[in-house]
Amino acid sequence: MIKFLIYSFLFFMAAMLQSVVVPHIEIMDAQPSFLLILTVITALRQGSLAGCFVGFMSGLFCDVYAPIEWFGAFSFSYCIVGFTIGQIEESFINLDLFPKIIVLVLADFLKEILYYLSIGKTTAEIPQVLISISVPNAIYTVALGAICFYLLFPKVEKKIEMYREL
Repeated sequence: MIKFLIYSFLFFMAAMLQSVVVPHIEIMDAQPSFLLILTVITALRQGSLAGCFVGFMSGLFCDVYAPIEWFGAFSFSYCIVGFTIGQIEESFINLDLFPKIIVLVLADFLKEILYYLSIGKTTAEIPQVLISISVPNAIYTVALGAICFYLLFPKVEKKIEMYREL
C-alpha cells in the first residue's frame, strides 16, 4: 500500500511537471518526458506489471493532449515500453547510473517508434522523424532522467558500492 501511494504521488508530480513545467522549459521545440522517466523507473524497480500499468496511465495522460484520431497511440507505446523495460528489471543492469541511462535512451526510441507506427507513419518516414524530433527530445529526457536517477536512488547506489568493496 505504501509503494502504491509513493508511485501515485510520483505519477502526480510527473504529470504536473509534464503539463505545467515542460512547455516553459522546452529548448528549440525539444521537450523532456517526465512520464517516460517515471515509467522506466517504475519498470526497473517493480517489474513488468507495474511498469506496464504506469506506462499505460502515462500514455493515457499524454493521449489527452494528442489529436483525437490518434487516441490510444501513446497508451499503447508507453504500455509496451513499461512492460519491455520491466522484463529487464534491475537485477540485470547492476543498478549503475550508466546502464539506467542506456535503458532510458532505448525506451525513448522504442516509445517513439511504436507511437509513429501506430499513428500511421510509414517505415520510410520514421527515420526522418526520429532524427528531427525524437533525438532532441531523447537527449533532453536523458539529461533530466540521469538527474532523477541520481537524486531518487542515491542510497541504493552507495549500498551497491559498499558490497563491491567486500
